[in-house]
Amino acid sequence: MGLVQGRASRAEERSPLPMTALLAATLRSPRELAGLLVVVLVAVVVVSPLPPLLQPIVGVALAAVPGTILLNRVRRRLEAERDRDPER
Repeated sequence: MGLVQGRASRAEERSPLPMTALLAATLRSPRELAGLLVVVLVAVVVVSPLPPLLQPIVGVALAAVPGTILLNRVRRRLEAERDRDPER
């Protein structure tokens, strides 16, 4: 139980990062920006032979998982920077 209470108290102390901050940090980082572009490009190439009705659905599904992983990495980095520099 102490583990759950500790996690809850940490969550209450920090406010969540806004999506604009995540996207701004992603656009400033060449590595994450290239990663997102590659994810979208691969999704477009993979869904191109599919019928037009399935292309958007499959494309979003293919890009969602790696895109979420990349944005979570950016979020963790921003939270670590925020924890190191409490003035922000």
